[in-house]
Amino acid sequence: MWETVFKIDQINDNSLKAVTVKGTPLLIANIKGKIYAIGLYCTHEQTDLSEGFIEKCNVICPAHFASFDIKTGNVVSGPEDESAPIDNLKTYPTKVENGMILVELP
Repeated sequence: MWETVFKIDQINDNSLKAVTVKGTPLLIANIKGKIYAIGLYCTHEQTDLSEGFIEKCNVICPAHFASFDIKTGNVVSGPEDESAPIDNLKTYPTKVENGMILVELP
């Protein structure tokens, strides 16, 4: 089901924003005008990825610098301390209609 997130003009190019939609915590990313939605929390220690930064098309976790591909949710590199397992992030389809970002939730 498609759910409205927020207006497209509420997220700058090459930036991240945390949001919860219908109880699902999401990280919304704007990469060169394309909108992506992935899980909000790093799978290593549940750190809020919206506090991280974008490098190319990856989000870098602010805690231990694990890196995830924003387009696929796949782990690019694990955390520096390697003390806990790390899994890929869930991704969610997005679209923009009438100036609003929408995300498809299960």
